[in-house]
Amino acid sequence: MALVARTAAMGFMASERITRLDAKTIARVVGALQEQKLAARTPLDMAPLMRTDAGDLDPATAKRMEAVVGELLDALGQSPAPSSEWTTMREVLGDESLCRLVGVSDTSLRRYASNGRSTPQAVAERLHWLAMVVADLSGAYNAFGIRRWFERPRPQLGGKSPREALGDDWHVDSPAAERVRLLAAALSGAQPLAA
Repeated sequence: MALVARTAAMGFMASERITRLDAKTIARVVGALQEQKLAARTPLDMAPLMRTDAGDLDPATAKRMEAVVGELLDALGQSPAPSSEWTTMREVLGDESLCRLVGVSDTSLRRYASNGRSTPQAVAERLHWLAMVVADLSGAYNAFGIRRWFERPRPQLGGKSPREALGDDWHVDSPAAERVRLLAAALSGAQPLAA
């Protein structure tokens, strides 16, 4: 599910509604990643998941597929894609919230999103970080809930909201960003920290 969520949050699934996690869905995800040149070997590596539902795989194949999906998740986590992420994050977070979270003006956001200007590296990194957090939150919240999640105070963040904890000029490798990321990941079951 994390692979589907990240692929969608990065804007590679063109707002498709996923209602089943089956072989057909995995094939669509792999196809979307291939279009983005992010999965050259993936169709071969993930062939069993594209033919058979995960629950029907033998234990050895399931373990191998888990490793392949883990490698692909890591690759996606390290692959900012601002040209597609702007659209998805604008849909989920809205322009006003997105401007505050990535630290740009509304005018700059529109220029970057339309490819009128190249997205600066620090902004692209923040945008991608947000896409990964949104992917983690998407299993527990709809778009409205995700927007509220960033604004609601959290005891795990010392009573601050995730947006407040990040501050104005934050970096994706900052301790505050790591705490917010872990908090979101806990909702997807990726981390043991209670959200």
